[in-house]
This record gives sequence, C-alpha cells and structure tokens, in this order.
Amino acid sequence: MDVYGYKLINGQVSTTKIIISNREGDPKSDVDAIWVGWHVFPEKYGDSRTRFFTLWTRDAYRSTGCYNMGCPGFDPASGSGFAPGAIIDPVSYVKGPLQKLTIKMFLDRDTGDWWVHAGFNGSTTLVGRFPAKLFDTLSKKATHIGLGGVAEGGGDAPAPPMGSGYFPSDRSASITDISYIGEDGRLTPFALNTMKLETLSSCYSVTPIADAKFSYGGPGGCRRRNH
Repeated sequence: MDVYGYKLINGQVSTTKIIISNREGDPKSDVDAIWVGWHVFPEKYGDSRTRFFTLWTRDAYRSTGCYNMGCPGFDPASGSGFAPGAIIDPVSYVKGPLQKLTIKMFLDRDTGDWWVHAGFNGSTTLVGRFPAKLFDTLSKKATHIGLGGVAEGGGDAPAPPMGSGYFPSDRSASITDISYIGEDGRLTPFALNTMKLETLSSCYSVTPIADAKFSYGGPGGCRRRNH
C-alpha cells in the first residue's frame, strides 16, 4: 500500500489498512477483527506524522482491544525493528517517489495465533502476533477481508484526505500485488469474491480490484464521519 502524509488537526484521522475479521456472531457485539496498516492520528499521538499501526477487538469495538500496544494484546517479536506506532519516514509524493508498505498476515492453524509481517517496498520482517486468546472466533478462521481507507472528521473538523488526497486517477494511492495465502500456506492468485464499498462518493471513491490491485482516495472536506 502506498504511504502518504498530511497536516491534520485533532478530530481528524486518515487510515489505510487491511482488516481481517470473523463476523459469524451478532454484528453489534460479537465481531472479532484485526487492523494493520498506516494512519495519521494527531489526537492519539500529539502530532501529524504517519505511523504504522495495529488494532484489535473481539466485541465489535465496544470495550475490548486497542491500538498498537496500548493494552495487553499484540505480542511484538523480540528484536523487531518494526514496531506498532513507529513513524514512517519518508512517505510517498504525488508524481514522485513512492513509499510502499508491504504487509503479510496469516493464521497459524495449530495455535490460533495471527502472525504479522511488514516492511517496505516488497520486503517484510516479523513484527509480532495477535495471540489466539484475544479472540472468540477469529482464532479459528476469518470470514471477511477488507482493504482500503477510512477517513474521519469529528466536531468542527472536516473529514481529511484519504490516500494521496486524489480520487482514483494517475495521481491516486493504490494497493497492489494483493495475494491470498491458502490453507496450504502458499501464495495464490487473488480470486476471491469482492464488494466495493463507498459511503460518501462525493468525497472519496475506490475502483474494483483488478489484476490484484485497486486505486482509492479523495480530498475529503465533508462535515460528517466518512469511510
């Protein structure tokens, strides 16, 4: 995924992520989910830097889980130089050099742990794991995978840019080289059924996945919460 930066203010959050979840229970209370990606979140960090992040929940974000290692949960790999919450620098520039965050996540079927590898521009290193004990159902299997952006503006803050700040075009952000890890542990061509979701097309949009990639983003500016 292309990584970008913005000058945001408190109340604004812009995120690009992979979400892996199990939604077999009540969608209001029983969703198990993992997020991994990058975001700009001034209210959380006290600045407008771009950061690698993780997030988890086992009750549809009601009371369990946290970002990064803000609560007992994500178990970082010993000696890993790639930690949740770490600043990403440099970032991409429109029509200039691109910084690409590469993420690999998989379920260990023997233990129920979810392992996270991440790195830049194709290379990855072990970041850590989400232990099976964190979840009710996700430790057994995932039912949904989501990729793309989330942009939020609260109070008087308008919704911020998403991606590169451009609608899908030759200037927009993209997620590429999407692969699926099968039950045999091998990377396979991406051929899963997908659904495109836009909640406010006047501010953000996304293309369908084709040839294992898609483009997404927009300038924001809306005065309500948007995805």
